[in-house]
Amino acid sequence: MPDRPSISELELSDAELLELIKNHGIDRRSLMKALGIGTALSLSAGSAAAKHDDPHPPNIDPHYGYSTPDADNIPKKLEPDHEVELHLIFPNPPENQPPMFHFAPSGLSVDAGDIVQFTFTAPDHTITSYHPAHGFQQRVPEGAPPFSSPVISAGGAWLYRFEKEGLYDMYCGPHRILGMAMRIVVGDLSDEDIPDYEDTFEGSEGPPPLLPPFGKASLEHELHNFTAFVEGDNEGCEWVWLTPKEILDTDALDPGNIQEGDGKVSFSEVLDDIDRADVNHVHE
Repeated sequence: MPDRPSISELELSDAELLELIKNHGIDRRSLMKALGIGTALSLSAGSAAAKHDDPHPPNIDPHYGYSTPDADNIPKKLEPDHEVELHLIFPNPPENQPPMFHFAPSGLSVDAGDIVQFTFTAPDHTITSYHPAHGFQQRVPEGAPPFSSPVISAGGAWLYRFEKEGLYDMYCGPHRILGMAMRIVVGDLSDEDIPDYEDTFEGSEGPPPLLPPFGKASLEHELHNFTAFVEGDNEGCEWVWLTPKEILDTDALDPGNIQEGDGKVSFSEVLDDIDRADVNHVHE
């Protein structure tokens, strides 16, 4: 009598494999061997499920969001409710003034559960929450995860779903030191709902007001060293860029103001509240 082939040598259809399991009992190791020869069977509550090679549906991770290199190719399932653009703008005229980095709008009001698309018109930005896990004072609601996008190039996008009501202050990792910060109000917040961190920045004293780990003196020292190649006297360099505290402390980004009107505050409105801001930049 010829030897019977082992279970690992059998090529079984899904139906045949199910029948074998039902009538004869197959141990887990043998079953896994059988599945390893190309059977696309998945068992769930006794029935076959979708094949493993089916594409997984896109999801927005609570920590990492959803990123794509092509802002024009957002999955329909993740169609956003709002859009924020990340900009790099230059002074007009360009002499003796630095470029500015900003979010447009700089303030936004959304409902809990809304998806916000952050579209990158300039390269190498992030959207990162102020959170102790990132080394800063917590400026997002209690229980909100320390979320952040990866560094994304121009033309890409990052999506995030704001589930928990409250006040969210965020920054761009590479350009936070240059004042690239914004605020999102989630839900309908009353004055009693505004958290203490809205007007309680932890960081170094100004002017200009900065946040750790950088102080005014250390930044101006670095600026002096960076410009040492310039002919002539570069002593007394001053930090001319805006700072996150200056941006987020403006009346324009007061939570009540953000919630009024169409729920958006432009970067122009923010600049109007900062005396030392150069208003000759072309911006949106």
